[in-house]
Amino acid sequence: MSIAYLDGAAVFGEAVKVQHAPNPSAQQVNSFFGISGSQVVWGGTRGRAFFITGVLIGQDIPSLAAAEAILLSYDDGISRVLTDTWGRDWPAVVFTGNYQPDPMGPRPAAGDGFFGWALPYRATFFSPL
Repeated sequence: MSIAYLDGAAVFGEAVKVQHAPNPSAQQVNSFFGISGSQVVWGGTRGRAFFITGVLIGQDIPSLAAAEAILLSYDDGISRVLTDTWGRDWPAVVFTGNYQPDPMGPRPAAGDGFFGWALPYRATFFSPL
C-alpha cells in the first residue's frame, strides 16, 4: 500500500485507509398513459464520498495537537487532489470538517524506536465528480 496525500501533503498520519463510495446516479423515470412500460433517462453521476481512517502521531501531546490542527486546517472549502492508498488521484475533493477523533483520546504509542502519542480518527471528504 501507498501513502495517501492531499495536494501532495501526507497529512493523514499512519495506518491510513481510504474508501470511496460513489453517490447513486441520477435518473428520471417517465411513464405515459396508454403505453406499457416506462422510460428511464440517465441523468449523470452525483459525486462520491471518501471515508478516511488513520492514526495521527506526535512525539508529545503538543506535536500531536499540531498534526491534528494541520489536518483540520484543510476545512476551508478549497477543492484539492486526493491521492488514495492505491495511488489513484481524485480531483476536486473537499474536506467539510467531518472529523471524529477516537473517543478514548490520545494514547501512548511505541514501536520501531518511536515513543510518543497516537490519535486514531475518521474523516469524510467529498467530490462532486
